[in-house]
Amino acid sequence: MGKGTAIAISLGAFILGGLVGFGVSHRHFSAKLTAYQWTSIETMSDYVMLQRVYSTPAAYESALLEFLQSLDAWDRQHAAGDLITQRALAVDRALTYARLALSASETNRAAVATKYWSQALALCPQIGWTTSCSVDGFTKAVHGLDEASVWRASPKVTSAPRHDS
Repeated sequence: MGKGTAIAISLGAFILGGLVGFGVSHRHFSAKLTAYQWTSIETMSDYVMLQRVYSTPAAYESALLEFLQSLDAWDRQHAAGDLITQRALAVDRALTYARLALSASETNRAAVATKYWSQALALCPQIGWTTSCSVDGFTKAVHGLDEASVWRASPKVTSAPRHDS
């Protein structure tokens, strides 16, 4: 084997090794990024529920709007069929708009509530709900989820937990 052939084989092996290494590292770090983003969405969800239980209605609504922004950011960064589906994102958005509408109704802001209800109902074709895609259906869904939540103790906590027992 000549010197030129040996150099060509070595160079080819080096390039192939680099491509394989890049592919493996890309898959690894892509999966790691997805895990961090999932954790971020889960943290945002906990933040929203903590704001619902412990803060003012305005702070709760602000947390809901921030959650919508995190869903939008996820949607922009991921292709359809990724870990979270477009339908799952639409369901989360619709339920968040329903929560915003319920919060606005509770604070006597009918026009704002109507706006959020229309945004929730506009997502009905994407989420595939046919029988319960209504204000009443969303209200029941939100209340059912809240009752099943670990945060179900009360919609508003009036005192801090006791740690002296």
